[in-house]
Amino acid sequence: MRCRVPVLLCALLVTALVVGATPAAAQPATTEETRLEVQLQDDGDARWTVVAVVPLEDEEDIEEFQSFANAFESGERDFDLGVETFRRAAEETSAATGREMRIPQDSTDRNAVIVNETEDGEVISQRGEFRLSFTWTSFARQDTSGTLYLQDSFNTTNGTWLPGLSDGQTLVLKSPPGYGGPSTSPIAPRAGELRWDGPQTFEPGYFDIVYEPGNGGPGGTDTETPVGPGGIQLSTLLLFGAVVLSAAALLLGLYLLWQRRDGETDGGVEATPSATDGPSATTTTESDETAGVGTSTDDETATDEGDEPEPPTDPELLSDEERVEQLLERNGGRMKQANIVKETGWSNAKVSQLLSSMDEAGRIEKLRIGRENLISFPDEQLGEFDDDEA
Repeated sequence: MRCRVPVLLCALLVTALVVGATPAAAQPATTEETRLEVQLQDDGDARWTVVAVVPLEDEEDIEEFQSFANAFESGERDFDLGVETFRRAAEETSAATGREMRIPQDSTDRNAVIVNETEDGEVISQRGEFRLSFTWTSFARQDTSGTLYLQDSFNTTNGTWLPGLSDGQTLVLKSPPGYGGPSTSPIAPRAGELRWDGPQTFEPGYFDIVYEPGNGGPGGTDTETPVGPGGIQLSTLLLFGAVVLSAAALLLGLYLLWQRRDGETDGGVEATPSATDGPSATTTTESDETAGVGTSTDDETATDEGDEPEPPTDPELLSDEERVEQLLERNGGRMKQANIVKETGWSNAKVSQLLSSMDEAGRIEKLRIGRENLISFPDEQLGEFDDDEA
């Protein structure tokens, strides 16, 4: 008997989290993904969720998963690298920082589910997900102003309890409510989140992260809107300024256009060509066409003809959904799912989940052709796809 699921959980729930260990070794071949999701709280506590994803290829896998899941959820069976590993990490960090940390027994939740991926109403793949959640108290240090510091949250007296992530492992730090993005961090945040995908190595002191109350930060999701003079929201002032600048650019474009047509006017009134004024009529038509181009958009009016086009957005600054849309735009609005996996370097499971979510949201469309998924924008004509693209 293979015993695939028990072996996985015994060896994997947090393969990287061994206090004082070297960077994590590769996960078992049966594991698709392990996610460490950390939701910071405004009091310095953190709600951790460890998600272990297991592919289920046949009925035997499903039976093993269900059997182990029942024991896992009831607490009858536990793992050497489960919540006890985090408790040891909390004790080590508490000793290094002098800040009392603990993981209360009553804060632990366990959940196991089977997730089906469907195409046209048919199940095409299945995976099992084990979710272990708990609260780590005083994970971040908080000063009297409410600023949160994670600079020592991963430290021990011997270095760090999180030396790295292996391939297929992900760490996500989510901003506390009302704080927005971090004001200091080793990587750029996305929508207030910090995300690391393995393989990755972390040296002691790497996590120099600070959250300030009300700070929007890069990519932040600040819930408090700054206000300007007189209590007017700053966003409103910025919008008003943008409108004024756009109007000024439009007026400048119209003025330049008027200067061009000045020779065709009399006393400020546009000349009316007669039936015999062939050349004059032609000149007026060209001016009208120029006016149409000059007033089409504010950006075109304010931009010199010699300006270079804006460079493409750095993929690192895009969300996963925006990255997929960028790839589609670069490939004529349609791509094979396999090519998206190749271009992004993401796992098949991640791309499949992401595309299904985008399809449900109406951002893309998926077409099953044989054993291939063809991905396109909703307004693409699927009937125009070539055979070699399918």
